[in-house]
This record gives sequence, structure tokens and C-alpha cells, in this order.
Amino acid sequence: MKTTITFFIFMITTISLSQSSDKWKQYMKKENDIKFEKYYFTSLENAHLNHYKIVKKLDSTFCIVETQSSRSGKSLQKMLPVNNLWKLPSNFSNHNEDKPYIIAADSLQNLIYDLKSLNITDIKILNDHLVLIKSDSKKIMDQVAALSSVSSISQESLLAKTESKITDQNFSINYINKAHTDFPLLRGEDQTAVIKDDFFDVNDVDILNKHIASTTQSAVVSNHATAMATIVCGLGNSSVLGKGVAQKARLVSSDFMNIYPDEIETLKGATTANHSYGTIIENFYGSLASAYDDQLFLNTDLTHCFSSGNTGLEGYKSITGNFKQSKNSIVMGCVDQNEVIMPFSSKGPAYDGRIKPELVAFSTQGTSNSTALATGIITLMKQHYKNVHNKALTNAATKAILINSAKDLGSTGPDFTYGYGNINADKCLKTISENRIISGSLTSAQTNAHTINVPENAKNLKITLVWNDLPAAINSNISLINDLDLEVITADNSVFLPWVLNPNFPEQQAQRGKDKLNNIEQVTIENPISGSCTINITGSYISNTSQSYSIAYEYELENQFQWNYPVANDNFPYDGKTISPFKWDSSFSGSSGKLSISYDNGQNWEIIADGINLDSEQFTYTPSEKRFSKAKLKMTINDTAYISDDFIISYDLNIRTSLVCDGTTEINWDKPADIASFNIYQLQGDGFEFKEQITAADYTYSDGNIYTVTPVFDNSEGIKSESALQYAQNSNCYFELASAEIYQEDKVKIDAGLFSLYNIKRIELVKIINNVQSIISTISDINSKTFYFLDTEPVKGRNQYKINLILENNNVISSSILDADYRDSDFFFIHPTLIGKNEELFIEASKEQNAVFYLYTISGQNTITSPLISLTNTITLKNTASGIYIYKIITGSGKVQTGKIAVF
Repeated sequence: MKTTITFFIFMITTISLSQSSDKWKQYMKKENDIKFEKYYFTSLENAHLNHYKIVKKLDSTFCIVETQSSRSGKSLQKMLPVNNLWKLPSNFSNHNEDKPYIIAADSLQNLIYDLKSLNITDIKILNDHLVLIKSDSKKIMDQVAALSSVSSISQESLLAKTESKITDQNFSINYINKAHTDFPLLRGEDQTAVIKDDFFDVNDVDILNKHIASTTQSAVVSNHATAMATIVCGLGNSSVLGKGVAQKARLVSSDFMNIYPDEIETLKGATTANHSYGTIIENFYGSLASAYDDQLFLNTDLTHCFSSGNTGLEGYKSITGNFKQSKNSIVMGCVDQNEVIMPFSSKGPAYDGRIKPELVAFSTQGTSNSTALATGIITLMKQHYKNVHNKALTNAATKAILINSAKDLGSTGPDFTYGYGNINADKCLKTISENRIISGSLTSAQTNAHTINVPENAKNLKITLVWNDLPAAINSNISLINDLDLEVITADNSVFLPWVLNPNFPEQQAQRGKDKLNNIEQVTIENPISGSCTINITGSYISNTSQSYSIAYEYELENQFQWNYPVANDNFPYDGKTISPFKWDSSFSGSSGKLSISYDNGQNWEIIADGINLDSEQFTYTPSEKRFSKAKLKMTINDTAYISDDFIISYDLNIRTSLVCDGTTEINWDKPADIASFNIYQLQGDGFEFKEQITAADYTYSDGNIYTVTPVFDNSEGIKSESALQYAQNSNCYFELASAEIYQEDKVKIDAGLFSLYNIKRIELVKIINNVQSIISTISDINSKTFYFLDTEPVKGRNQYKINLILENNNVISSSILDADYRDSDFFFIHPTLIGKNEELFIEASKEQNAVFYLYTISGQNTITSPLISLTNTITLKNTASGIYIYKIITGSGKVQTGKIAVF
């Protein structure tokens, strides 16, 4: 009788679900296997109504649920028992060799017991509900998936790789320079960021005294990790490019060989974590994605920031690593200085159609760098919020502010290339200062109404809703759990819905509609009606007791103009080398402007360009010549002038280290015609301090420290040049070159070039015969770095020399031993004997005579045969390989001369 009832229920359920569930029929059990099961197929509506535990969301209609075996027959209506195939990953394929699989379970103890019963003993525990095993596909499908303790099986790449080549930096593109000017006291004090990577170099001059020790840090030090740490909070000691966003923040290192989230206690109080690495392109929601969502849901003040990847040339859905498919994290792409996407920047959508990346920031080298920029900005935001509100900034609020403050790029609204746009650090901090943030919580079917006032001259109203969602089950086809809906009602009762994208047509522009995929929703209104504006948040479905959320909003005022770069204290070019566009904000619709520059505090103006499109909000200006000056910019709009702050035009002086010898270091640099003096700075502790002002373009010191130089002009100083590097002692000890060579047949010429003349009292030429040294020439009037000696009485055969530099303190610096082979009465003089490929070999005869020149490899193969028909002969060693060669010259009278030459 029980079997009959079960079959009857199965038939009813099959009829009721079959019309729209055919695409999931591979998960259904066969009729003769029917019994009360642990897992069932049903509709989301039925799961929500009966409060079933959803273990895998299949699409927007159906899911797999876990039930208790004691459920009544009535409660099993609208449900179908399933086989074990739903536990397998979407990328599952047949293979005979063992491959790694991540197995999830509610009870780790039961899982390990069950796996061992299948003779699987190589089990690596990843956390309290995940293990890693290796197996062939048949065993996974037939045995492992059948275990009742197994809730999901995934295949994920766990090998991280970095996603930038070198550090590049330009704070103007993300308005960090403006933020530093508007908020000069915000430098990241009392904030800590995590760099999940290799270990950064704690002795690097840009991150001195920043490291907080942790048990999670790597033992491997890398340039990439050091670069990421520098972008986040570098001190700027090496150069402008060594200056970080949050200069006074501190750092914790976490080894990215474990790419699962670190335990909270190992973060040492850090609330922002940088992840500038990826694995391979993975379009699914794996254990990593679920783990990060879980940690962020449980730790609401923590923010994880991921690079999108550098595989954008693969097209859409090119994000590297399934952990970046997490909902509660931030994923970053990158743009160039014109705010155009870099072709390699990985694109969304996420595997289930969600908007990824969420944001972009500047870098031309890789999404690693743009991510570190974002981490630094978030660090400043968290410091500012704590200062203003005396409490922590939540992850949901952090994301809402970042996304709402971003500059929309690409097509109107979000897209799968730029996400919600380019981060604007200054606007983020102003949103916090002006408290344009709303927080709340709600339950299913509840609607919260929030009201803001929109002034009469407002435009471009933007409202962003973000919530930290519950983690989805591993391998879920749709990751959204709690569904909130945003709508905005303006004063005239017009209703505006958020932007939504169609992941099946990723190039299409965003449209307005209900969003059932994302835990981020945004409404923009170009010309809002003034007055009271209502923001309605509805809990369409909340699986837990309640769901908290955050809202950020902003609007512009009409006909406003503001300079963003350069602003007070900025340098142009921004790093003293690279031209970057002038930038501004403008709310003048369809207007143009005239751009001018003044070098005399506004007394005279030079027009740079007229008819500039203000909507472009940038203009690239390349000066015709380098100059060092204070300057101002002016944008004239409808006869109104908008004048910038004073800024500095100056260039890097290209510091060179000319001497590291005998305890002394000498540096020199370019000396522009209009610069009369220079300020010298010395590294003290973790920053530079003024040492002295000089007029020369070189400087010596003996403390082994790090120095830099600035040009002085107009009662101010220019940009600090890239600081002098530290070299090993005596690594650059006066001699740039030194050589000895036969000259005019019967002399030896000894040439030398020096890096520096510092402290040299005299120069001596020493000749060495039978290990006896004697001074044969001296230079006392030293005024050139290049010089030579002549030995007019060389001995036949090998002649040896060295050059001694006698310093003012009577220390002696000697060159290496120099050799010249003088043959005296030989018939022919061959030079040079050390010669480059395709260069000419000169053969000078002592008298006119017929002869033939032969060139052999060291193994005896003849490569060149050439007649010698004059006193001076040239032979081009065309296409001659590098190596040692033997030459032979045979005269018409039968005399023979041989020797060696070296080709490099």
C-alpha cells in the first residue's frame, strides 16, 4: 500500500512539474527507485513556502532541497526525488587518471569515515566542511556522489598567479590626488590592510615599519607582493611611484598559496584584504566563492577586493578564479589614463549573469595594480567613516559608496566591461562626510520607505542599494539567496526601476527592470523632479530572520565646474615624466570651454585650446618645451572663468650614481637652464628630511644612506626625483673603462674613462715588467673624465700596465691589469683583436708586398680567405659567429705570421 501511495504522489508531482522542468530531467530518479529520500527536486516557490533547505538553486524557478525522511506524503507533493548527478560540478567530464576534487559535507567526521570506506585515504582537510581528494571520474560519479554525507563535489583551481607585471601609478585618474587635497588628515592611520600574495619586502624603502607579523605570511618574498603593498600604503621614498594611497596604514601578509579565506584572528584587526592574483577562467560558484561569501556575511565590516584578471582578450566571462564569482566581494578591472578599458582587463558577466567586475581603476600593467588602488581607497574610507561616525564602515556600505560614487563609463548604466564605472576616491569620502548613506533591514514581503530631498537645480540623481547576501550552496546555478528590490519614486510619482543587463547578450545596453540576480541595484535619473523622493526597498524573499542593507545616494547641481587635476600641491607631469590629462567635473550640459594657462599667478594667460567639450571632463596637454614654474589653469565657460589652484610644473632630474667607492657615494643629475639651486633630502627613519641647498648638479656623501633632489624655483620646489639607489660598497669604483692597444705600429696607447673625478689628486700610469712595477707617466692637472697615456718604448711581446688614482686622502684606487701584445718587427699589424660581428678588421703591412690572409675557426675550418694588396687592408667579418679564431698570413716570399682574434 505504501509503495502505491508513493508512486501515486510521484505521478501527480511529475505531471505538475514536467512542463517546465524538462531541462533538469537528468537529475530525476527512475520510477522503480522511488522511496523517501534526503534530496528532492522542486520549485523555489514550494521550497520557500515549506521552508525547505535549498542545497542547489538550478535556475530562477527550480532547485534541489534537503528534507527530513519523516516528511508526510502530502508534504512531498510538488517534489521529485533526485539521483546524485546534481552533486557534480558543471565542468565534470570523464577521465581515467586521478584529478583533484573538493568534497563538501555538513559533517566532516562522517565524510572522512565514508571516504575511507571507499579506500580513499589521501584526504586533505581544507576547512571544517571541505576536503580535497584525488580520484578518477567513474569513482566520483558512482561511489563518492552516492555517499549521503556528500553535499557537493567541485573541481577548482587552487594555484594562484599574480596579475600585473610592474608597478604603475597615477592618482589623478581615480581622484586620489583630489582626495588627498580635500582630506589632508586622512592617511590611513590606525588602519591595517591584508596583502594576500607572497611576502612583501619589509626592508623596501617605501614600506618601512609597516609590517605586522602573522602566522599566515609567506616565506617567499616577491616584487609583486612588494608592489601591491606599495600601491596600498607606500611612503613614496623611492619616487612618486612609490607613494601609496593610504600612506600611514600598516600591513599584514597572507600567503596566497592558500587561497581560501584566512581565519579572522590571523588578520590582526585588518578589515580590508587585497587579492591581486587569479587562477584560471572559472565560470561557476565553487567552494571558494561560497567560502568568501560566508566569511563576508558573518563578518560585516570586512571587505575582500579581487582583481578581475588579465584575460580580457578571451572575451566575455573571462574572470580568473571562481572565488571572484562571490557576491559580497569587489572585483576590479582596469582602465588607462583616458579611462578607456585596457584590452586585457577581464570581463563579466559572472557565471549566473551578475554584474562583474563591479568597478574599474587605473592601471596599464594589470588588474593587480587597479585592485591595490581600490584597497588603498577603501582603507581611507574606513578611516574616515570611523572618524566621522565613531563606528566601523560595513562591507555593504563600502560597496554602496564606491559604486554610487563611480564615474559611469562605456554605455549608460552598468555593463560587463566597466561594471558600474571608475572609482572616484574624492566623491567616496564626501559621501561619508555628507552622510549620504542610509542603512536598514527587513524581512520577507516587508517594504521600507526612505525619503531624501532633491533640490530644484539637481541633475544626475544616483541611488545604489547593496546587501551582504548569504552564501549560496556550492555549484548553485544561481547564487542569489535573499532578494531585495529597489524602486525610486520622484515627487511627481514617477517610478524608476534599477538597471538590469541581459547576460545572454552582454554587449546590449542596460535596461530598467526588476533585478533577480544581483545583490547590487542602482537607479539613475538624469533630470529628477525636485522635492521629496522616496526610496522603496522590498524584501521579495528573505530566507533568514532579516536582511540588512545599505544605500548611498548623490546628485549634481546644474552648471557647476570643478578642477580635479591638477589641484593644490599637484605636479605636472604627475610623476615628473609622464603627461597625464587635465581633469575636471562639469555639470554644464552641451557646453564648451576655453582652456588657458598662466605662469605668473594669473597676470597673463596663454590659450591652450578653445571649443573644448566639457562633457569629456579631460584634456591632454603636451607642452612644447620643459619648464619649471608655478602655474594655474583657467576654463572659461560662457564668460565665466573657473581658475585652478596653484600647481607645480617640474620634471624628474634623472639622478645617476656616478661613484660608489672608498666609502664615498657621488650622485649627479640634469641641470635645467632655468634652475640655479637644488634641495638635498636624506632618508631618516621612514621618510625624507631636508639636508641642505646647493647650486651644483652633483653631491657626495659617505653615510651610505638614500638621497633625493628637488629643483628650487619661484620660492618653491619641484617634484622629488627618483631617489638614488643603494649599491654595494666599491661596486662603482671610478673606472668606467680602461684598455691598452698598439698605436702607430711602435707605441702602446692606454685609454681610460672615469665615472667621477671626485677627490682625485693625481693619476699615474704604472708599467709592470717581470712583476716589477714602475711609474712611467703622471697626470696632475685633472679636468676630464677621459684621458690616455702613451708608452713610446714598448717591449716586444706582452706589455702590462695599470692606472692608479691617488685620492686626496692618499688612498689608491687601481684599474685592472691591462695587456698589449707588441710584435715589433712582425710583417703585419692586425687590430683590433677583440672585434664585434660585422665590424672591420684592419691589417697594416710594414711594407708593400703580396700576401694572403686566412681566418680559421678553433677547430681548423677556413672561414675567410682574402688577398692583402696594399699597406692598409680592411676585412669585414660579415656573418661571423662569436668565438676565438686563428689567422694566418702568408707572403709571396713564403713568410708566415699567425695569431688569434676574438669575435663577440
